[in-house]
Amino acid sequence: MMNQLTINQNILLGIEDIAKQFNLSVNELLEKISQGKLAIIDPEELEDLLDLKDAIQAENNPENEEKVFWEVIKQNLNLL
Repeated sequence: MMNQLTINQNILLGIEDIAKQFNLSVNELLEKISQGKLAIIDPEELEDLLDLKDAIQAENNPENEEKVFWEVIKQNLNLL
């Protein structure tokens, strides 16, 4: 069964642009989203996830074993 969807021309152009970035047709893009194979994430959430990933990698790096005390951090940030 085929359903019709009516959307604004500007929205369609945006969706087409996103599909091109993934080398997909609009239909393929929407299909992957609906199947959970492609996720949409807020840019701020993505930035937070990338920051967390970087922090975990830094923490796991054997060269980063030096401990820094909270008081030193506050002093460096002029919070004392």
